[in-house]
Amino acid sequence: MGQTGIKNPLGLVRCCAQLEQELDEFGYSVTVHSDMTTLDEAVRHCRSRSVSPMHNASACDFSGQRAFWMSLENRFGAVTGLQAFRCDRVETSLSDWCAPYMIGVYMRCNELMVPSPERPSPDSIASRLRGLLVYHGELWVSKQTKSRRVFDSFTRLGLLLATVKWNPDAIWGLAGEHMARHGHPNRIGYSTIEKGFLKWEWASDGIDPVEYLNVVDRQGLQQIVDEMQVREPGYRQRPYDTTHLLLDGH
Repeated sequence: MGQTGIKNPLGLVRCCAQLEQELDEFGYSVTVHSDMTTLDEAVRHCRSRSVSPMHNASACDFSGQRAFWMSLENRFGAVTGLQAFRCDRVETSLSDWCAPYMIGVYMRCNELMVPSPERPSPDSIASRLRGLLVYHGELWVSKQTKSRRVFDSFTRLGLLLATVKWNPDAIWGLAGEHMARHGHPNRIGYSTIEKGFLKWEWASDGIDPVEYLNVVDRQGLQQIVDEMQVREPGYRQRPYDTTHLLLDGH
């Protein structure tokens, strides 16, 4: 922690350009938005619900470029994917900070979250995470998006853009049982998936009572860049028919 520089800035930028080009080859483009007040409108239009409290500009302080969101558009201009990132300075640990903060922002949105009294294990990676931490949420890719690579490239591009913007100590997200067991966090780039970081006795709609914590630290992000630069030219993954892919309900 405390590192201010990016190990391989040129490689990181090249990887971002490579992912954008891959999406373009499939007929998709990406737009990055810095105005978090517009995310709610996009979520309502695409998913017929309001933005989650963790990315709600009326419930959180996003001043000082502390958040951004991304939209994925097909060749007809229709939005087929969303994701959002927020950066927080956590002085204690993610384990101590997360649940109380999350309960507070949900209360500001008139939603109730009641955590289980059971605490994360002292060996949880969340007990060791502190510093500049980026939260990844609001991930949605339309079921009409047929290629697995579109999901992979869109989400991976988000992780790398968050690294360019903040050079965080780690990026983390939350996933439900279905998402975690089908390996989607691994495909995004998360190197650690830990069950039971958050357990809720009462949770808002769409949130599993037991959530998985997904983490990739600075070293893992650097490894993603290194691996992408040695990937075989012309590498293509087998396309498949996606279902609605949600990283979390937050």
